[in-house]
Amino acid sequence: MSDEKKVVLITGGAMGQGRAHAVKYAENGFNVVLADMLDPEDERFQETIRELKALGAEVLAKKANICSTPDMESLFAEAWEKFGRLDVVIANAGVINFGNTWELTDEQVEKVINIDLIGTWRTDKYATQYMLKQGFGRIINIASTSGLYGTPKLATYCMAKWGVLGLTKTLAKEVGSKGIIVNALCPTKVKTPMCETQSYVEFINELTGKNFKDYKEMYAGVPFLDVEDISDMVYWLGTSRAAGKFNGRDVALDLGTLQC
Repeated sequence: MSDEKKVVLITGGAMGQGRAHAVKYAENGFNVVLADMLDPEDERFQETIRELKALGAEVLAKKANICSTPDMESLFAEAWEKFGRLDVVIANAGVINFGNTWELTDEQVEKVINIDLIGTWRTDKYATQYMLKQGFGRIINIASTSGLYGTPKLATYCMAKWGVLGLTKTLAKEVGSKGIIVNALCPTKVKTPMCETQSYVEFINELTGKNFKDYKEMYAGVPFLDVEDISDMVYWLGTSRAAGKFNGRDVALDLGTLQC
């Protein structure tokens, strides 16, 4: 068991935002637990693991489905056995799909709710159980500006992310007096693999009236956050003294889209 360095656990940690968060924490001396639907032997996951180890982090990488109670029980138990502490947990894993509300299928709705909302609850559940043992910890739920206002053709994602904010506020009230801080980060559009599909490009075209041919044109024509922008804020929420002074908050990183 290693208990000298602080430990961060990140779901959806192999690529995209999760990978950037892991690198940020490793650069600042954390050991890292990564959970993802990818197998740790997948080259994309291996690339992340190698980068973290090169930064001096000890890494526990697990294939784990946040929709599976046994997977999440095992993930947190192994992390606790290996490191003996969990300082920060980032509920980052998520998916997205598109469609007019009245045209959505049960399968479309259930998929996003099960992963983005119930999977976040399951992550928070086990994070809280272990943080209660040690008497401290910070949980950061990755929500979205879509959890703050409606977006056409994004009903499933909006429902899930609004739910994440309700979960965040409720859990914060339950455990705030026990040394555990729970907040949600609400980024706007971010340059990640999730946004590099043709379906996402078509969604942005409908939303903006543009005619981008691919995600590279889309990135050049519409403001997007870089993953490092999110990671800077996630690190601040997980480590700064100031971020320990509020609880149950939704923090928007919105490129000014929510200006009143």
